[in-house]
Amino acid sequence: MEPLSPMQARDHIEMVDRILAQSQQRLEAGGEYFAVWGIASASVTVVMQLLSQGLLPNAAFLWLPIALGGCTAFSIVRGRSMRRCLRGVSVVQREFFKVLWITLGVAFIADTAAIRLFPGMAAAAIWSVAASIVLLYIGVHGNSRAQVGGAVVIASLVAAAFVGGTVVGYILAAGMLVGYAGFGVSELLAR
Repeated sequence: MEPLSPMQARDHIEMVDRILAQSQQRLEAGGEYFAVWGIASASVTVVMQLLSQGLLPNAAFLWLPIALGGCTAFSIVRGRSMRRCLRGVSVVQREFFKVLWITLGVAFIADTAAIRLFPGMAAAAIWSVAASIVLLYIGVHGNSRAQVGGAVVIASLVAAAFVGGTVVGYILAAGMLVGYAGFGVSELLAR
């Protein structure tokens, strides 16, 4: 076997580094997305609960498109600023983004197009199911904070199913705040 020159050795090492980066099994989650979307989801759920109890005027319903629009704008701006970082992401990371968009897309369609099937707090429960899928997907790839967050969201979903209608929204909101947004904050603090 012919010895490698220093230049050839560096090329081989760089190639191995690229291969290893693409096969990384750990998911790097964008904590800021989880924090922003979790807080917004919790706030929308609380507003919907207060509206259903007649404790807020109907005009408060406008918070829903404002929160959704704000989170969407944040995600677009933040996503564009992260484009440079995402060029060399692993296969697992790319698969995570596919799972994320499919899960949230189906939840959005269920909440908007199938509103007659999922009225009231059922719409918030759909978001809890979607959030737990996303968190647990991250969790099965080695992130224990995501596992805990997913378990919290599922626990809130189950608890909400067995309590009276006057607190369902608060329990679902607490699950999103502690489980989803809490996961995001913990990811930001772990950096």
